[in-house]
Amino acid sequence: MSPYLCVYGHICLDQIMSLEQLPQPNTSVNIADMRRYFGGTGANLAAVASTLGVPTSLCAYVGSNFPPEFKEFLQSKGVDLREVEIMDDYDTPTVLIVSDKNQNQIAYVYQGPMAEMEKFPIKTSAAKKAEFVHIGTGSPAYYLKVMHALDNKQIALDPSQEIHHIWSAELFKEALPYASALFCNESELQKALEYTNCCSPEDLLDYVKMIINTRGADGTYVYTEDSTIHMPVLKTNVVDPTGAGDSFRGGYYAGKYRKKSLIECIACGSATAHFILQSNGAVSKIPSWEVVEEKAEELLCSLKF
Repeated sequence: MSPYLCVYGHICLDQIMSLEQLPQPNTSVNIADMRRYFGGTGANLAAVASTLGVPTSLCAYVGSNFPPEFKEFLQSKGVDLREVEIMDDYDTPTVLIVSDKNQNQIAYVYQGPMAEMEKFPIKTSAAKKAEFVHIGTGSPAYYLKVMHALDNKQIALDPSQEIHHIWSAELFKEALPYASALFCNESELQKALEYTNCCSPEDLLDYVKMIINTRGADGTYVYTEDSTIHMPVLKTNVVDPTGAGDSFRGGYYAGKYRKKSLIECIACGSATAHFILQSNGAVSKIPSWEVVEEKAEELLCSLKF
């Protein structure tokens, strides 16, 4: 089966540690709790979308220590991994996240082969067959070559936090015209406006047809030439925000796959994130499509009163 969605982005090992207090330089401190999770923007999105019934292919580079159980997990969710390549001279991308009791946080990121992916031949076999292509974290130079090769394809650009420190204004402005949609949170939107010398999201629509702007507790704003949509969040007990944005995207594409309207797709994204927020880790408890659709309908009904 050809993929409906092709995702480019990281596969990561997330090591999350909790401390009483972040230490000063040249000191040591005891770790109160330490857990490892499967993660990465690409892996999270692909796992959620595939679990929700979307035929999904993942394109990424990992190291020789890529855990077999991580591969088995993704395959068990139905993700097509034929364009995930193991690079023998690297370790798998790893993120060490250290938090204290006051929710201060430091993240240490090892990019592994994803830091040098622009040196590798581009992978486009799955993307050329897919209905939608989602370009996430990774090398801008690599992705510009991919986008050029996929001209006229439905492409979403989603550089995530890397818009701040890996992308430049020049590269971002070069990539935007290839994209039919831009995914971003509030700070990422501000950086996009800075890069393009735009004053508002509406001005940014001169570069891209649609902006999907997630704002945490303030919900999601969608900007198009025709309208601005605001989708509030569902009330939930937040256990761990990790992966909420990735799961939103997975739910959004699950709606697209079922030919739902734009506002319905946004509701599906919000509903999916609602469930992911209630457990530790980004993909530890992915909901079924049936419960996502039910919760999305509940959210849409609430907008009518």
